[in-house]
Amino acid sequence: MQCTSCKTGELIPSTIDKTLTCHTCNHCGGNWIKLEDYIEWHKTQPSRQAVVDEIGVEVETVESHQALLCPETGAIMTRFRISSDTEHRIDWCSQSAAIWLDRGEWELLKEKGVADKLDQIFSRQWQAKIMAETARNTREAQLIEKLGEENYSRLKLVRTWLHEQSDENKAIMVSFLVARDPLAAKSEK
Repeated sequence: MQCTSCKTGELIPSTIDKTLTCHTCNHCGGNWIKLEDYIEWHKTQPSRQAVVDEIGVEVETVESHQALLCPETGAIMTRFRISSDTEHRIDWCSQSAAIWLDRGEWELLKEKGVADKLDQIFSRQWQAKIMAETARNTREAQLIEKLGEENYSRLKLVRTWLHEQSDENKAIMVSFLVARDPLAAKSEK
């Protein structure tokens, strides 16, 4: 088979981590993994906790930015994000039931603790969680930009402290915070 990514190399039978059967491009180093081979490999792996929220993973990857065609069927492959803190995507062909990983993406999946969770990454729940985390991170970044890092940190501390109070005290405290002159007589507000 010809490589779906570089379109130059050939996909040659090989293995990842000595036991996961795949086809590796002899030019760009990408990997074509059949789902059935992944499932067989997965059965032999110990369960691991995913660390998808961890930031700062430094793995050199070469990712293609265009839609890839399945090397077996020619169908357009679907791209799936692996976490909210990386833009890297892995490609999936539902017709071939196979996965394309660009060079370095297997190492990234291992570093993130999700190499044994590919079946979950392709699920709606996983992708919805990533979208929600991304939206939350965007909103937080906007607040930090508007308020500044120090003010945002202080605001989070105040918010935590307020939520530790009774409902009655919390209402009084919030009223105090938003009033122009919280100590003025009621008719002066």
